[in-house]
Amino acid sequence: MPNRLSWVRSVVLVLPLLAAAAGDARAYDVEPDSAGNQIFALLRNLHPTAAFDSISISEDLPAFVSQASASIVPPSVPAAGSDLAAIDFDIAPGATLGSVGNLTITVLGVASGQSVAIILPVPLEVVLTAAEAQGVVGVGVPAPDPGGVDSDTDGVSDAHEIAFGSDPFDASSLPGGGGSVSVPLLENIGLALLVALLLLAGTGLTGRRRAEPRWL
Repeated sequence: MPNRLSWVRSVVLVLPLLAAAAGDARAYDVEPDSAGNQIFALLRNLHPTAAFDSISISEDLPAFVSQASASIVPPSVPAAGSDLAAIDFDIAPGATLGSVGNLTITVLGVASGQSVAIILPVPLEVVLTAAEAQGVVGVGVPAPDPGGVDSDTDGVSDAHEIAFGSDPFDASSLPGGGGSVSVPLLENIGLALLVALLLLAGTGLTGRRRAEPRWL
């Protein structure tokens, strides 16, 4: 797979509903026999007091995804705060061009003693040549920022707002445009998760990003 260091025009994918249909969102492009594809998901807890914790992630893989692993750092979403989830996956060498399918991520956790399962379907399509970065891209690659500065007190740290392309000094500006995924079990206490996604396609891209800001 050729090394591609140039930044490309981005597309926003927001999952506004818990069970969003895959056909309603633009698929992310992935290449056959590509390793180290990454999706970053920014999870935001809108409740002022209830933490969303004991989090784990499971994956339901389409046939052309050979393996996937996921992690959340840190392993909780604090009240009125946010967390970063990272999903790494490989595409099989024999993947057929034009194949489509959902990489379905299930985020499991507990809030106020109640179990919560949030389903995030990420549509993928196998293409000959995929853009290096697709999604909401700000400065560099998103990284965990526990306890980071939150200038506009909207629950998302300045570092994450910059990485996902929103204004860290405007509480009305949120990654992905401010859409949220409701958690039905907890609607009575007002817990929801805001989700913005970024796909970095290809091998070894994380350590080779340009240092200068690139707003796309």
